[in-house]
Amino acid sequence: MLHRPIYDEVMNRALRMANTCHPIVAEKHANELARYARLSAACDALDSFMGCRPSADEDVFSSLAQRRSQIADLLALANLQEFEKEAAPGFYLAIPYFNRCSDKQPVFLLNRTSQPITYLSRSLYAYASTDEGVDEYRTIGNAFSDGIATDAVIEPGEKLRIDEYSMSFDGDFVSNRRVILLVDDQRGEWFTSISKLAGFLWDEDLHGLHLLKIVN
Repeated sequence: MLHRPIYDEVMNRALRMANTCHPIVAEKHANELARYARLSAACDALDSFMGCRPSADEDVFSSLAQRRSQIADLLALANLQEFEKEAAPGFYLAIPYFNRCSDKQPVFLLNRTSQPITYLSRSLYAYASTDEGVDEYRTIGNAFSDGIATDAVIEPGEKLRIDEYSMSFDGDFVSNRRVILLVDDQRGEWFTSISKLAGFLWDEDLHGLHLLKIVN
């Protein structure tokens, strides 16, 4: 007797998720979206009993949630790949995201120009307001210390993974990110600011693509 309401909930959820995807992804990955919706409905059903269900059932929820995250990761990367094809010329930091994706996601340096560039280094300053004031942290890295120097030349239309983003940690902060690039044999510093949750909390329309601007 409950079959129809459950079916409607799953199909409505799949439709909502499809509407957040690039049209090509929604069509190409329709089966994955339907499976994601079914797993999400199952996870939500178990979540409603959080704190009440026997601890022996925790592995069931964990298994379902892990499978859902795997599909979300696939959809996140597929969306990023399609939206980056439509991005205006420029250099971008690109971070894939889909609801309930895995915590750790790659940070790509994307070259949407007609010339090759060379990635040299990166720096990060992140901050968040708290009841006690402002929490902040800084990190740095470069092509050599990160072990990617051999791939540092990024051809037109290509991207390079230069960092990692934690949705649960970095996602609580606004981050100012700077990269040093070699463009036309000229060394320059480029900057972008990424809002919370890799930009998807406040700037969802960016689709994870954050334009880098040269620092004067």
